[in-house]
Amino acid sequence: MKILIMDDEPLILKMLENYLTMLNHQVASVSNGKKGLELFLQDPEAFDLIITDFKMSGLDGISVIARLKEEGYDVPVVFISGYGMADKKEVTQDLKIVAVLDKPFDLSELNEVLSKVENPENE
Repeated sequence: MKILIMDDEPLILKMLENYLTMLNHQVASVSNGKKGLELFLQDPEAFDLIITDFKMSGLDGISVIARLKEEGYDVPVVFISGYGMADKKEVTQDLKIVAVLDKPFDLSELNEVLSKVENPENE
């Protein structure tokens, strides 16, 4: 899969980038939502999945995904968050959210999500 990762925490960004590359995914990673939005809009067909931090300085993950939805893009999204997302359900209900992973998350959780995205018919 071709995956766009957006996170303002360098360690999380690098860990995800290394792990997903090791699993033979093509990965593009950026440290903020503005760069992620720009990169996606340059070639929307280049990405099968977006993994984004929910809360980032500047343009946050929810704003990026809402903007993509407004523009008609329907790419699957995985939110990662250190703040919990239970109170954000109403904000995310209209978006194509595949999963929400609370930091710190286990890589086995990410594997399950990747499998779900790659094989949606196995749901």
